[in-house]
Amino acid sequence: MATREEGAEAWYHRGQALCSTRNYSKAIACYDRALELSPEEPVLWRRKGFALIKAGRYDEAAACFDRALSLDPEDATAWQRMGYALAHLGEHNEAVACCDRALALDPHHIVAWQSRGWVLGVMCRYDEAMDCYEAILAIDPDRGSAAWHRERMRERRNLEALASEIREAERIIEVPACIRDVARERDYGNVDLARAVLRELAGQAERAAVQRP
Repeated sequence: MATREEGAEAWYHRGQALCSTRNYSKAIACYDRALELSPEEPVLWRRKGFALIKAGRYDEAAACFDRALSLDPEDATAWQRMGYALAHLGEHNEAVACCDRALALDPHHIVAWQSRGWVLGVMCRYDEAMDCYEAILAIDPDRGSAAWHRERMRERRNLEALASEIREAERIIEVPACIRDVARERDYGNVDLARAVLRELAGQAERAAVQRP
């Protein structure tokens, strides 16, 4: 990092050290001192925003990333972190857009793919979330966390599909309690079986209705 003031760099490194020990409040104070000396340095704004995220101060973090991006709009990491902060503020569509900006700048930005997948999962857009984790695995096939999250998105998608199929089947059959329990208890291990049984029961009812004189 290059700053106009040697003192700003010293405060920056103090902030970094404090972040590494999770002392985020003191780290933020150090970044503030650095910014007093070098207010046009985007890395300082980005690092302060990161510390604010860790402290759970998402509004302030988003303001820092906004300032960092006004100084350096090509900073993929700042876009990713802006998206993360906005997601915590409930601005999910804007968060996805920020991740998209990050990935347009750096298609191999794994953390941006992770953030995008997480937000899409929160939005119940499970197939798109799975695509994000697939993208991570294409970059780093050994990243076990991406494979784990991909499977969780698949489970949630399938559970949502079961709930929808239960509502549809209720029009023609009495859905067994055991199938309802799978959905109610989020019994991911039995979702595929429950869906198969439900489809068979609904199909039997439909065939019987057609065969009636």
